[in-house]
Amino acid sequence: MCLRCRPWRSEGPEDCVGNTPLVRLQRMAHASWGSVVLCKLEGDNPAGSVKDRPALSMIRRAEEAGRIRPGDTLIEATSGNTGIALAAISAIKGYKLKLIMPENMSLERRASMAVYGAELILVSQGAMEEARDLAQAMQARGEGIVLDQFANPDNPQAHYETTGPELLRQTQGRITHFVSSMGTTGTAMGTSRYFKEAKPEVQIIGLQPAAGAQIPGIRRWPKEYLPSIFEESRLDRVIDISQEEADETARQLAMQEGIFAGMSSGGAVSAALKIAQEAPGRVVVCIVCDRGDRYLSTGVFDPVPPLHHSCSAASLDATLAHVRRTASRTSPATRLFVLFTAPWCPDCQTALPVVDGAFGDSAGAALLRCVVSKTREEWKDPGHTLRHDRRWSSSLADGGLKAVPTLAFLGTVERPLEQPVVDAPMEAMEASQIRGQVRAFVAKHAG
Repeated sequence: MCLRCRPWRSEGPEDCVGNTPLVRLQRMAHASWGSVVLCKLEGDNPAGSVKDRPALSMIRRAEEAGRIRPGDTLIEATSGNTGIALAAISAIKGYKLKLIMPENMSLERRASMAVYGAELILVSQGAMEEARDLAQAMQARGEGIVLDQFANPDNPQAHYETTGPELLRQTQGRITHFVSSMGTTGTAMGTSRYFKEAKPEVQIIGLQPAAGAQIPGIRRWPKEYLPSIFEESRLDRVIDISQEEADETARQLAMQEGIFAGMSSGGAVSAALKIAQEAPGRVVVCIVCDRGDRYLSTGVFDPVPPLHHSCSAASLDATLAHVRRTASRTSPATRLFVLFTAPWCPDCQTALPVVDGAFGDSAGAALLRCVVSKTREEWKDPGHTLRHDRRWSSSLADGGLKAVPTLAFLGTVERPLEQPVVDAPMEAMEASQIRGQVRAFVAKHAG
């Protein structure tokens, strides 16, 4: 237990692992659902992620068993966070460390490992299977000792002993659902084991990437590489998450909640929000496993091309003027669209990644997001300016903007329309329906 929990004695950084904050989502989870979404902020661990827990557990128990001692060389295949955690603990305890990782992992994570003194060995893009095979081959050649987070029971044991008890205590026993992204599956397995003993009614939900998605830190493993610590029976449900959902939720988590986290955390939060909406009375806890500053070089947190700006309703005209002024010099023929959206709107959460994806495929078109209000109550106010601005009405004889999310065409940068063309609202629609409507609307105004 570290200094934030008790008076100073002689603790080192490794004694500050765990006891991370649990915070409630204020805007993305709506009171009307009757459920609560809580995020366990594992980025507060000393090396910055949930992997501090198993890294410390694996090294400590290997020492206790006499398998390793300071001065030895450790080897591990990693996609990033385990490597950073092992590098930090190795620096504290005096081990040499060789880390094998796919070459497409973020520059920040590579740099973090190197700062702690680890040696990095890169393999093909996305090839964690190759990294794991190479680690075992290096151990067979006598180049070091593999801790093997994918097969080491001390990985889930860390969560059985710490994560589970912390969550039960922090929620005062009210937790009903636990959501975790799955890479090694250690977090889900260890926490599940604890709750199946302490409170069996808690539902354990594992998160895996949808087909084709490459979300750092989580995997859909081929059968022959499935981690041996994984026990399917410990999961009550598995949810697939798309790349777009994970990325967009990570962005919204920063903008709406002030929580800057990575893409696997975005996926976990997205799944937790879906579960919270399914029925009232739920207390859904998800793991926010690291911090977003480890992914800045990936471009995920850059504005989504071709998104120029986001703005509030009050600054819409000023933002449009700025966009036209700056774009007139380089791309005067660009077609401008505006998406009216809101952080409190579930339909908007469904629409945002779909609309962004549709515009990413549309050459010569640019999208502006306008946030109509921060709260539902503000939007319901009959005096809201957008409700009386006839530019944003699909029927000129009938007031202003009616609902969100709604898309409008503004003309080109050099030739703005005096009266924008406003599409029908995308309320209560599935993603596939939204995609079809948006593509048809954009195509209609292609030239």
